[in-house]
Amino acid sequence: MGIDFIDTIIVRHVSERGTASSDSPVMPVDFMGDENKKINLDRLKLAGDMWIMSAKGTSRIHLSEMREAKPVEMKGRYISTGKGTGRIKI
Repeated sequence: MGIDFIDTIIVRHVSERGTASSDSPVMPVDFMGDENKKINLDRLKLAGDMWIMSAKGTSRIHLSEMREAKPVEMKGRYISTGKGTGRIKI
């Protein structure tokens, strides 16, 4: 749509099979941030120490025994470009 006076990007959302639309500013998406991680950890604590099925459902472990995922450092990694024939180092 354009840029607002306060440098906010305005997006037109079309709904109801294209018959209705609304203009609203772009909202930040933070589904991998620290706040979302804290919310998910709180939900796991509410669940308690339950069993989790693993290995195609053939074995099970307690929730408290699961290891926490470590963040991966992306520096020095390669990503594919084009049709998978090229690569760029990050």
